[in-house]
This record gives sequence, C-alpha cells and structure tokens, in this order.
Amino acid sequence: MAKARIALFTYAALAVVFSLLPPLFPLRVPEWREPLLMLLALIVFTLGLLLSLLPGTPRRVLLGLGWLQVLLTVALGFLVGDILVMFCCWIAVPVLASIAGQLRRGPHRALVAAHAISAAAWVGITCAVVTLSVIGLTTDDLDTAVVVYGLVSQFDITLLPWANFATTLTGLALGLTTRWGLIRYRWVAAKLVISFAILLSAFAYVEDSVGAVIEQAEALAASGGSTAELQAGGAVVVAGFGLPLLSLVAAMLLSLYKPGGKTRWGRRSGDRRNVKVTHVAQVAKDTVELTLRPVNGQLPPWEPGAHVDLVLPSGLVRQYSIAGERDGGYVVTVLREPDGRGGSAELHRLTPGTRIGMRGPRNKFPLVDAPSYLFVAGGIGITPFLPMLDARDNWRLVYRGRSRASMAYATELTQDERVTLLPADETPRPDLAGLLREVAPGTAVYCCGPESLMKAVEEAMPEHLTLYTERFVPTERSAAAEPFEAVLQRSGVVVQVPSERSLLDAIHEVDPTLDAACEDGICGSCEVRVLGGVPEHRDDVLQNHERDRTDVMYPCVSRAKGRRIVLDV
Repeated sequence: MAKARIALFTYAALAVVFSLLPPLFPLRVPEWREPLLMLLALIVFTLGLLLSLLPGTPRRVLLGLGWLQVLLTVALGFLVGDILVMFCCWIAVPVLASIAGQLRRGPHRALVAAHAISAAAWVGITCAVVTLSVIGLTTDDLDTAVVVYGLVSQFDITLLPWANFATTLTGLALGLTTRWGLIRYRWVAAKLVISFAILLSAFAYVEDSVGAVIEQAEALAASGGSTAELQAGGAVVVAGFGLPLLSLVAAMLLSLYKPGGKTRWGRRSGDRRNVKVTHVAQVAKDTVELTLRPVNGQLPPWEPGAHVDLVLPSGLVRQYSIAGERDGGYVVTVLREPDGRGGSAELHRLTPGTRIGMRGPRNKFPLVDAPSYLFVAGGIGITPFLPMLDARDNWRLVYRGRSRASMAYATELTQDERVTLLPADETPRPDLAGLLREVAPGTAVYCCGPESLMKAVEEAMPEHLTLYTERFVPTERSAAAEPFEAVLQRSGVVVQVPSERSLLDAIHEVDPTLDAACEDGICGSCEVRVLGGVPEHRDDVLQNHERDRTDVMYPCVSRAKGRRIVLDV
C-alpha cells in the first residue's frame, strides 16, 4: 500500500493546485470545477490518511472512498470537461485497484465484461467515424462534407474519449487486480501502449485536424468552392482515425492469441518476499557466504537439498542452494564466476543491510531415506550437502576442488574423519570407479559439482547403486524439436506448440499463473502433471532412474514424444 499512499497524497496536492489554476481549455460546466476539485482533494487526502494511520480501517470504507474519488475524477474530466483531471484517471483507478487487491470471481467477471463491452464500443465507434471520414473524403457535395465532418467532430469529442478511457481504465484495473499485471506480459504491455498512443494522438493532432477541415469546408461552401480542395485535409482525417482502428484490431488480436510470453521484468517477478543481507563472510577464495533474513515475518521451513530464487537489485534472478540457517535466516554460498552472466558478481557486491527479493524454497534434490550415503562434491557443489551432513549420521563425503584455498568450508569439514578432501593441486584425480565399487549396496550416492565430475560419476556408477544429482547449469540439448499439440485439461484449451517454441510459453498464453523461474530445466518450478501422452524429458531435474516417468514434466524445456499430450493445467 506504500505506493498507493504516495499516489493519494500526490493526487490530493494536484487537486488543490488545479483548483487554484485556470483551466487549460473551456469547460462545459465551469461553476462545478472548483467545489468538485476541493471535495476530491478532501476525499483523496482522507483516504491517504486512513491507509497511513489507520491500516485497520474496514475494507468497505476504503473501497467506498476509493470508488468516490474515481467517480469524482470521471465527473470532473468528462462532465465538467477538465482535461488535466481527465488524465488523473490514471492515478485514481490504480489506487482503487490497489485497495481492492485480487478480485473474487463475481467482481472479476463484471470487470472483464465491462472491459469487453467498452472495447467493442470503442471499435464500433471508431469504425463509424472512419466510415464518415471516407464519405467526407469522397463526396462531391460541400454541404454533405460539412455535415459529415461535423458528425466526426462530435464523435471525436464525446463518444470516443469515453470509450477510450473506459477500455483503458478497465484494462488497467484488470491488470492490477489479476496476475496478468501491466508489464509482465508483452501482449498486455503492447495493448497498454496502443491505448495510450491513440489517446495522445487524438489530443495532439486529430482533433485539430478535424476542426481545420470543418472550417475549410464551411468556408468553401460559403465561397462556392469545390470538394477537391478538401482532399488533403480529408486524407489526414481518414488516416487519423484509420490508423487507430487498425491498432484496435491489433489489440483485439493480442487479447485473442496472447503472443510473446513474459517480458524480462515479468520473468523475474512473481510471488516473492523481501529479505535483507545481515551477514557477509568470505569462506574461500572467490566465495562468500550470505545470511538472508526476512524483512517481515518469518521464512518458510525447508529441507536439506532445497534452493531459493534470489531476485537481485539489477533484476537478475539466480538459484542458490540453502546451505544452512543462521539467526532465523537462510545461508547461501556464492562462488564468483568470472565467465558467468553477472549474478554471482552482483551478489559478491552486496553488503549488510541490502535488500533483495527471494522466491521459494523449492526442493527437487531431497535427501532420501537410505541406510548410508556417499556424497561426491566438486567445488561449490558442496553447498547442498552441508545441511544433509547435519541431518544424517552414516555418511561419507568426497570433496574435490582446485585447491584447498578455493574449497568452501574445507577447514571445518576436515575436522570430521568421514570427509576426504581432494584438492587438485595436492592429490591426483580420484578413482571414482574404485570408490563406487567399495560402496555397500543400498547406499544413496549424491553428486553435485562441475559437469565433468558428474559425468564421470554417472559413467562409473555400478548397477546396484542409485545416483542422485543436481546441476547448476543446463546440459547440452541437441535433439531436434518436433511440433505437437497440448491439451490443457482444466481450461479445455488446445495449444499448438511449434518446433521453435517451448511448451511453457504456449501454456503461459492461456494460464500465466503457472510458476516458472530459471526456464532452463534446472529449478523444477514449472512442474506440471501429465494426464495423457508421453513426455520427452529434456530437463535436469529428474534423476536418471526417473526418466521413464509419464506422470510429470517440466514444460520449459521438455516436449511431447508424440503429436499430443494432455496436461493438468
């Protein structure tokens, strides 16, 4: 509500300023302007005070005042004719939407209906105006041209602004009260830009162009001129309304097909909490440990193997294993990667007191029940194993790294006789096949680290053991992608998935609420249940012994083996 409070106090100040200044354009009902502006300022200021000082105010009171400030804004903008206040609808409606929050089914349907009706009216009125403009351009009778352009002017200054604002503001309210948002999806952002661009063009030149053509037509009718002299102005009017009509058709197609998927901001946003860095410590060369505590409330419980999405100040989103807890916060350990994409470097620059976003935790690398465990870690791959070591007793850890100085927590771990530390600059490459041959049947083998280490362990695994792996980077995927169709069972929609597009993008066009984070097949946040068909697993979430599963898939990278798959979406 902080942004809503700021918007309310700003709007109250603007209303007072507007009441003291003369209007920019002639008003329809000038005597109403000042008293309505002062009443608006009082209501908006009162609403801001209630949100700031009395957060426990009943919701119906807040919504009542919110609706009242919207109605007053609309009355001042459209009935009184104050253009400045008309544009303040862009403040009043978002404030009301912020107070309303997520709408229940009934109000949501009503808002969708209002948006659809106003959009249809806008398109219909624009079609009528374009038709009249074409008649004015092609007629040979000046009196007809005068009448036609007069009608165009009336439509332009009465019905079209109402339709534009009604459509835009109901769309704005829908975006703010649902998970679609305003800039999370490219098609929603494009529709918003189209609406605002049409509004600006109307005030910038279309209204003046229509007025100029009317004056010219009247002058030619009085002087006995011909309609040929109106061609240039008439063409401008046709273009002035024809282009918006094409834009509205494009907006309708955007609503129908929802192309483009999420924007960059949309991909890194979502349901998240704010956390604060409370402790930073260097635990190895180029490796720091961060303690992240919640700004409000408590962090949710977690199990060994879990990871979180960190939303950095730059907007980058990165996944990190939870290495432990400290003072009610999660501990994550970050290796600076010189050839990385910038996330690790940014995390290394964080200082105590810095706030970042966090999503999760999620756990796709759980610690299974087993009589004993062998953990094989390489480099920063030690981090998911730290809480596992604390959770079990019968285990052995083999820890490989470039050097002792670069191996996080090496000093602490070597205090335990169950740990074998293998710095590459001190010890030869380990005999993984021999190591695994000595492991007792039933032992759960866990591996996390560089791809070379993980492949070596996979190749050396004996048949009587089960391997569990977690990757920090996606594996190479060279298999060809074939087109298929996906049936989204809950919504009853069938989406086509061409070879160049991911199943996740196709689902998001219908259901944007499906979770997604890395979109590389690593984190597992986009998991969906498969109800029919056979998935082609291309992710790095499922273990090797789970690759034949047909009940679940990760649509960010995985596809259907056949021509059709049915999902519980």
